[in-house]
Amino acid sequence: MFNDLDLYNKKYKKKILNSIQKTANENNFIFGNNVKKLERKLSKFTGSKYVCTVGSGTDALLISLLSLNLKKGAEIIIPSFSWLSVVEVVLLLKLKPIFVDVNKENFNLDIYKIKKLITKKTRAVISTSLFGRSCDLNKLKKLLPKNIKLIEDGAQNFGSIFGKNSLNIADISCTSFFPSKNLGSFGDGGAIFTNDNFIYKKIVMLRNHGQKLYSVTSTGPGLNSRLGSIQAGILLEKLKVLNKKLDNQIKLYKKYQIFFSKLKIVGFPLTRNHPRIKDAVSTFNLIVRNRRKLIKIFNKKNIPYKIYYPRPLYKQYQLKNKIRLKNTEFLCKSIISLPFNDLSIKRFNFIKSQLKEIITKNKKIFFEKKI
Repeated sequence: MFNDLDLYNKKYKKKILNSIQKTANENNFIFGNNVKKLERKLSKFTGSKYVCTVGSGTDALLISLLSLNLKKGAEIIIPSFSWLSVVEVVLLLKLKPIFVDVNKENFNLDIYKIKKLITKKTRAVISTSLFGRSCDLNKLKKLLPKNIKLIEDGAQNFGSIFGKNSLNIADISCTSFFPSKNLGSFGDGGAIFTNDNFIYKKIVMLRNHGQKLYSVTSTGPGLNSRLGSIQAGILLEKLKVLNKKLDNQIKLYKKYQIFFSKLKIVGFPLTRNHPRIKDAVSTFNLIVRNRRKLIKIFNKKNIPYKIYYPRPLYKQYQLKNKIRLKNTEFLCKSIISLPFNDLSIKRFNFIKSQLKEIITKNKKIFFEKKI
């Protein structure tokens, strides 16, 4: 397995099953007590004034854009290196994606390249906080004119701190509760965070067919994107132990970092030692010289891996463009993700011993100097 998620879920199985049973007894599966309670807890955890749970992280992005009442063809600046959802929601709404390159240090969008991309048609910027690291959202927000909204795609960095909780910086912030995320449910789920009451009211209606709560009429179309009470109960139990989980992931990341540093291998973001910054790292990604050869070795040794991400977003969905962004192209060819998340000590030690042997015999696969 790529991560030992089964071990993590097993620890809290009894409490989670009790929560499911309680919800079943209440027979209130949509907008039940657990949903309301979870939204209150998430508000307190992030510091965000308003929280609206939805059906998935992708829905969170889609509803966020819908809440802005954007006209067809409006330009949305997005990172070129990210998960499909970021460009998918833009295309679904007939908006125009404008791709910005990322940096090789932490794989997030390069905020200093955004200014040149802003036009009269720009209406929003979506910043994906990749692999648990937030970019400087405060600086990015200051760079943007007031008529351009900043949306954070925080699907991968729930729990990150950048001065304050990262989901409480942008105009609208989104996260995902997909099972493998930092705060993961037993299925799909997501949430939207904002301090803007006007946007919040629109989001609440958009997730429920455009209706106000408990109403049977609607002023406009919306989606059926509601987090169920059972999933909310699971998330409430996991939220109680989230900080412990994040601390364990940070420790694991540092173990990888120490291991590679001792062998003089570079090609991964370093942990940031700053009292007001906490990277809720969710994967360990390594840039290598020869990924194809490394994958062959991994397959022989039964070492699991993932590729996040093999293709730039501007090459997805048969988009017809001639874009070629240097850092994005490089990362798509060079990045590989090692087993992480709730990895047991036994499995980590096995992987470490295998990696040491691979590096000793095949050092040319890896980078030893600054990339």
